[in-house]
Amino acid sequence: CMNLIIASIASANLFEMSRPTSEPFDIFSPSAQERSQAISTVFGGSQQRATRYTSRSVDRKEELLFAINDARGNISNAALLTRSPGRTAMIFVTPPHNNADQDRGAALIRRAISAANELDAVLVQALVEPLRSEELSMYSSGGMNPIGILAYLELSRIRRPHDAVKSAPAGVTIRSWKTNDRTSLEELLEATYVDSLDCPGLAEMRKTSDILDGHISTGFIDPKKWLIAEVDGVPSGVSLMSEIPVSNCIEVVYFGLAPNARGRGVGGYLLDHALGIVQDGGGQSVALACDELNHPAMRLYQSRGFALRLRRSALIGRVGK
Repeated sequence: CMNLIIASIASANLFEMSRPTSEPFDIFSPSAQERSQAISTVFGGSQQRATRYTSRSVDRKEELLFAINDARGNISNAALLTRSPGRTAMIFVTPPHNNADQDRGAALIRRAISAANELDAVLVQALVEPLRSEELSMYSSGGMNPIGILAYLELSRIRRPHDAVKSAPAGVTIRSWKTNDRTSLEELLEATYVDSLDCPGLAEMRKTSDILDGHISTGFIDPKKWLIAEVDGVPSGVSLMSEIPVSNCIEVVYFGLAPNARGRGVGGYLLDHALGIVQDGGGQSVALACDELNHPAMRLYQSRGFALRLRRSALIGRVGK
């Protein structure tokens, strides 16, 4: 196996050596008059996707835009960096069609990451369709690392759990989060990150306070839908659900268990309790994202009727690294 790996690496190096270099280019920040064209270029000319960003007012604290011109002086490649809650930023880059596009896209990504502190971001995130190998390669060349493939799941119709599932595991109680008690929730979040199978290591890249700020800023919070599961009086599980008015759905912003609660039926009981609250409130659809390799969580969600809607490769770039 090792010989095969070495041979593959050697072949890859030969490919890189024979790969034609792209023409020289300069990266610039588009003017206000060029903004719409640049954003349209980011999304490969898709006006439907671009409109979401071109229609909003320009605020340098909320977005950064970088572009490259072709030989005729027209914008050929661009990158859009938008501020997200919790000291993160999302990046969108013109999809590559050839080697030159990959080189230009990688350069734009590096420039965007180096400037992301202007948006008070410590992490830059990207989501790419898993089969788009050229695009994934472009992000990797730009300094972003894959952290997992996210399965976006949706439950359109909530099913009442069987009676056997309704009964609480021994010593388990559920209560709503007290909105004035951030400290205990941050401590619980940190406990759920221990040996987590959901994008391992991601939580360590930010302060827990920033992560919680991101959860709080996602959608509209109904305190009844932010739940804490206690095992023998110790906070050991959390389910945070927020209403997303734009899509008229409920999103599971975060769901996790501390090690002492795993494998004891706590997760199923907590999820059933949370879904019951949604059903009692009108039965909106429920959506969430889960690392495909988090097999226990995937089995739990699928057992409750969640169905796969789409998949995305998640990539992370650390600002200042």
